[in-house]
Amino acid sequence: MKTSALSIKIDPKVKYEAQKIADQLGFSLSAIVNASLKNMVRSKTISYSLLEPTPLLKNAINSARKDRARGKSIGPFYSSKDIMKSLLS
Repeated sequence: MKTSALSIKIDPKVKYEAQKIADQLGFSLSAIVNASLKNMVRSKTISYSLLEPTPLLKNAINSARKDRARGKSIGPFYSSKDIMKSLLS
């Protein structure tokens, strides 16, 4: 198989962390990038899985859980009208 070099600019911290994960999984970083590009070409889509919520989302989830524990949760809603009624009240 012929190969071609690809040069990209990447945050050194991201490269380091990605390399550690690739090593733990038993792959080279090059193999992972190559597989990702092949998948993009094959599917004509780019998809990523977010396994770890952002700090903002974590805070929102924790806040909602605390509200629910205190009996301050809203819903369930069975229609968009019910949601809008709750939001506007």
